[in-house]
Amino acid sequence: MIEEPAWQRVAAYVVCRDTEGRVLLTHLHLPGLPSHRSWTLPGGGMDRGEQPTDTALRELHEETGLTATLGPLLGVRSSWLEPHETATGTPGHALAILFEATALSGDLRTEFPPGSTDEAAWFTRDEIAALPRVPLVDVALELLAARGPHR
Repeated sequence: MIEEPAWQRVAAYVVCRDTEGRVLLTHLHLPGLPSHRSWTLPGGGMDRGEQPTDTALRELHEETGLTATLGPLLGVRSSWLEPHETATGTPGHALAILFEATALSGDLRTEFPPGSTDEAAWFTRDEIAALPRVPLVDVALELLAARGPHR
């Protein structure tokens, strides 16, 4: 028998690479959540009635100060989270929609006022391998590798 989720969350994320191939990550500040102090992709939950592309661009700007043009859909990740992986202690379903960014502009900054993230920075793949990170980061890196060199 399949357990019904106590909740579902749909979120959109932006995968940004700079001209050197580094990937932009944001540092989570979510006390009480298992992912507190982990690195993730810029992005977040969709507001009611919002399109995924609008969510991705809004979250990118809120968390990093950057704007972008969204390229193609990079991928979608569906995850079942067990009670120990959530803040509420209840199981749930998370759907993450990942877009690749092009034409980034603006000055990188930290989210202000502080929200769910407290830092944004560029990292090489080797640097990312040593960071505490959410599984979505590795999913994005695999999708980028399958897509090929940065265009």
